[in-house]
Amino acid sequence: MSQKIQIRRGVEAQRALITPDVGEPLFTTDNKQLFIGDGVTAGGLMVGGGYVQKIRGTQAIASGADTVTVSGLAQGSAPAQVLVTVRKATGGLNLFATVRGDSITADGFTADLSAVTDATTYALDWLVIL
Repeated sequence: MSQKIQIRRGVEAQRALITPDVGEPLFTTDNKQLFIGDGVTAGGLMVGGGYVQKIRGTQAIASGADTVTVSGLAQGSAPAQVLVTVRKATGGLNLFATVRGDSITADGFTADLSAVTDATTYALDWLVIL
């Protein structure tokens, strides 16, 4: 006969109220996250290092533009990573643009399109990882 192992589980509000023993696993059923106790941290430590937030969007490219600025992100800190591609609206080959490192802020970033030809037929797709 097989044995079933269950771990301590509950919703996030319940997890925050306990301090699990060293090595004790916890699972939150509402947000599907796993935590491990260290005996001193209330709620335990999240397995995997933390929550990663992703924000994505698409921005039109103006005729003759060498750069595209994305703003209005209104985050608490600058993103850890910004990925961009330049996509032809009619389909086909995607091109990669570069993000100017000095332009990345909590509010947005600027993509350099100087290597993109015929930019008016493309849109900028972006993904911000916080």
